[in-house]
Amino acid sequence: MDVLALVLTVAAMIMFVFAASGRELRRFNEIALGLVFLTAALICQFTSVTNTHIGR
Repeated sequence: MDVLALVLTVAAMIMFVFAASGRELRRFNEIALGLVFLTAALICQFTSVTNTHIGR
């Protein structure tokens, strides 16, 4: 797993923990921000998989 994808996944987990605990971060929607981080992590992971060269 790429480091960037791992960092974004951890950030998403933190946002979901804040949302589940009922705490509110000022000026942020924790669920929406968590989904953004998770989507970015999946994009990073998918692009790193498709850039690999099989058979070389």
